[in-house]
Amino acid sequence: MTIEELEADWSRRGFSFGIGIIKANDGIKEAVHDDVNELVLMESGEYEFTLGGKTFLQEGNVEVLIPVGTTHSIKNLGAKDSKIYYGYKPK
Repeated sequence: MTIEELEADWSRRGFSFGIGIIKANDGIKEAVHDDVNELVLMESGEYEFTLGGKTFLQEGNVEVLIPVGTTHSIKNLGAKDSKIYYGYKPK
């Protein structure tokens, strides 16, 4: 799926669409959104997600839905920087 197709798919589902970079062995510190669901997709590699106090490993190229009000963090476990695609949808 191209970036344009991914953005169109997310838009059809009511999500915004953004692109960022998570540096190797770094991540997004703990966050919580009280008014939106968040959808994320890491381009490649392996990541450590913590959602609501539960931690799991996730390979890249898989969508992860973070429900409204859920405390979360993401860490890139790889040796390379990786793109993160993210979007928000009001509850």
